[in-house]
Amino acid sequence: MNAKGGIATPHAAATEAGIRILEAGGNAIDAAISAAAVLTVIYPHQCAIGGDLFALVHDRRGKTTSVNGSGVLPAGVDVESLRAAGDEVPSNGVHSITIPGMVAGWKDIAGLGAVLSPAEQLETAITLAENGAEISPSLARGIQSQSAQIETDAGLGAVFMDGGAHKKAGDRFRQPALASTLQSLASDGFDAFYNGPVAENLVNGLQSLGAAVTVEDFRVHASKMTAPLQLDLADLTFLTSPPNSQGIVLLETIAALDSIGIGQAEIIERPDFLLAASIIAAGDRDLYLGDPDYTDVPLDKLLDKSTLKARFIEALNASEITLRDAAPAHGDTVSICAMDAQGNAVSLIQSVYQTFGAGILEPETGVIMHNRARGFSLEKGAPNEMKPGARPAHTLTPLLVLREGTIAASIGTMGGRAQPQILAQILPGVLNADRNLCDVLAAPRWVFGGADIGFDRVMTAIERDAPDAWDAQLERAGLPIEIVSARDDRMGHSNAVRRRRGGGFESASDVRSDGVGLTC
Repeated sequence: MNAKGGIATPHAAATEAGIRILEAGGNAIDAAISAAAVLTVIYPHQCAIGGDLFALVHDRRGKTTSVNGSGVLPAGVDVESLRAAGDEVPSNGVHSITIPGMVAGWKDIAGLGAVLSPAEQLETAITLAENGAEISPSLARGIQSQSAQIETDAGLGAVFMDGGAHKKAGDRFRQPALASTLQSLASDGFDAFYNGPVAENLVNGLQSLGAAVTVEDFRVHASKMTAPLQLDLADLTFLTSPPNSQGIVLLETIAALDSIGIGQAEIIERPDFLLAASIIAAGDRDLYLGDPDYTDVPLDKLLDKSTLKARFIEALNASEITLRDAAPAHGDTVSICAMDAQGNAVSLIQSVYQTFGAGILEPETGVIMHNRARGFSLEKGAPNEMKPGARPAHTLTPLLVLREGTIAASIGTMGGRAQPQILAQILPGVLNADRNLCDVLAAPRWVFGGADIGFDRVMTAIERDAPDAWDAQLERAGLPIEIVSARDDRMGHSNAVRRRRGGGFESASDVRSDGVGLTC
């Protein structure tokens, strides 16, 4: 039997939904949308249709399109009143909401070559929302971590509590209001989320809580469709999302290593070099990343090889490193990777940002709202300054890799601001056909960061089963090391699909999640 394709996601039910789509005659684009929809039902602590997405879609003709499915700050938000109230955007509640772009993103992804209807793509998600699903270990951890928020919000409490107690792993939960909303999208198309009764009910519910959001904000929302960011090195082409995504951080990291002759084959042996390159790129993210419609992001300057080489050597010799901590983050994202025999490939990352997003489930629609306004800064003049109509700086970093112009792999990961670090670590193994893909994603990792990736201080965290040599290699001035448990959830949930050398596909999902990779 000829291979049809492969898909990997952080939950087995989503992957199985995608495989059924491939087996029923759909392509990788249909499979990715189906799996993405299922994840909004069964992984609502990490993604929901009230959230955002970024995706790369490589079509069978060889063209890659970046789909920026992030939403803007509503026109009526009073930024000055938020400045008067504090130094940061609220971590939850109605003032942390931007217009959700996920559903429009699904529509635009589908427009790049899907062959099935929204009804076929959403069928499994609707069934799971209506009939109920089992709470996974990851969702159970999310419920526990945000228990106070769930108790406070009537919509969340109705779904994730039973008789005054929080639901646990193995319990079942139903979402009939969400099923009805998804059914509207299946019947009337994805635009129904932004026009008509769904949008009106959602806006009315949010306004009753004090949100400065209107039906007009929803009506005028649109994804940004552009060419991807591209980095060509030897026979490899790396593609990711342009700003307001932090995709530039990944490409800058890879380019910095290449500037001193460190290619993909050497990265695994030099975690110290990868750390130095990652620190340079992360610093530039904080200096420049924002909505390019409102701020200049100097992409050519950031990827200039001669400049990167000089900066890299300086970073290696630095006696002290200062890293800026960022807003706390928990839960973050899901990644969906899919490829098919026709040449289509998708890397899709979707999110509610922090666990359960804004902590609001609007009861009439069943929609959980994200808190992506946390990606803004209240500081005047900041590259990601909070402004009505602007998109916030985003962590979502999808990745496609071409070898000699042919699609070779689709890769993605959860991990907040650490996504570029994680992707850079797994890339060499994904591109090495002699390494088992499951082993690549299960291998020990390190990340640096602080509250932005769930740690109580800025540091480099190393998983316990990592090579002993990493301790010395990753020790940097002013950046302490902490050993964490093996396969720590905070080190990201990665997924990958790649072409096999002899034909067909190989798919894998991170053991740190509840996922699986499947092929057919």
